[in-house]
Amino acid sequence: MRLPRGHCAARMGACVRADTIASESRNSILKGNDMKSASYARSVCRFACAFTASLLLAAPILAQQAVLQKLTWGNPDQPWGQRRPVTDADRKAIALYRSGNIQPVYATNFDDQQKLAADWQFISDDYLTSCRRPENDVASPDGLQLRTRVATDCKAQWSTGSIISKQHFQFGFYEATIKAADIDGMNNAFWLVTEDHFEIDVCELHFPNINRMTLHNNNKIDGSFPPAVGFDSRFSHYFYSQFHDIGVLWTPTDVIYEVDGLPVAAIRTSNSIHGATDIRFSTALMDYAGKVPDHPEGHHMYVKSLRVLPLQ
Repeated sequence: MRLPRGHCAARMGACVRADTIASESRNSILKGNDMKSASYARSVCRFACAFTASLLLAAPILAQQAVLQKLTWGNPDQPWGQRRPVTDADRKAIALYRSGNIQPVYATNFDDQQKLAADWQFISDDYLTSCRRPENDVASPDGLQLRTRVATDCKAQWSTGSIISKQHFQFGFYEATIKAADIDGMNNAFWLVTEDHFEIDVCELHFPNINRMTLHNNNKIDGSFPPAVGFDSRFSHYFYSQFHDIGVLWTPTDVIYEVDGLPVAAIRTSNSIHGATDIRFSTALMDYAGKVPDHPEGHHMYVKSLRVLPLQ
C-alpha cells in the first residue's frame, strides 16, 4: 500500500521521537556504567520505535477532499432555473447541515438487505446499453453495491442497478457517501425526482473525475430531452479511488450542490419547485459517460451511507 507522504513523515517523526526518548534513557544508564541495563535500553529503543510505527499504521487514513478545478455552463438558463455564484451564505449553510447538530429525517448505511427492500423499490428496465435488474441492488456491511454483471434475461449485454426510495421528502439537505465505478462509460447517479416533475441530478459521476450536476424540468419535453440547467465539472481527485460526500441543499428558492463539504455550484429556482421528492441511485452503461469497455462486468458503484436533513 502506497501511503501519502505526510502520513509517512508523521510515522517516521513519531518513531524518531520514540528512539530519542529511549536513547536518552540509555545514555543516562551508561553514565552509571551499567552495561546490562544499557543493552536493555537499546531494546526499549527498538521496541518503542516499532510499537509507535505499528500504531500509526493501524490508524485510519482520512480521505482526501475533492477540490473543484473546472466548472462550465452546459445549457442556457431558464425561467425556473438560473445559475448563480456560490456565496458565503451557501458555505455557512452547508457547514451547518454537516455539523452533526441536526437530526436527520432519514439515514441509512445500506447494510441490511431486508431494510433495503422495505425502504426502496428495486427497478427493472431494458432500454439502455445496460438493463437494470433487482439482483444487482445489494446491501452489504460496506454499504450499497449497484453491481454490473453479464446480462442473462434482457436485450442488453450487461445489467446494472437502480433503486428508488418509497418515502418522499420535502426541502432539505441530501447527502450520500459515494464511490463511483472504476471504468469509463458508466453513469453513476444520485438524483431526486419531485412530484411536480422536476429532476435534481445531485451528481452524475463519470470516470475519472467528472461530475455533472443538473436541474431538469420534465414538464416540458423539448424534442428528445426535457430542458435542463446545469454544470459540467472536473475535480482534483478521482471519484472511483475513494469515497466522497456528495450532496445538495434544496430550498424553496435555490439548489446548492456540494462535494466533500464545499458548495461548488448553485441554481436559483425562485419557488418553481413545490412537490415532495423521492431519492434515486442508479448505474447505467452509456456513451454519454464515455467509451464502454469490452468487459464492464464486475465494476460496481458503491454508496456507503445516505442522510436526509430537514430544512432549517
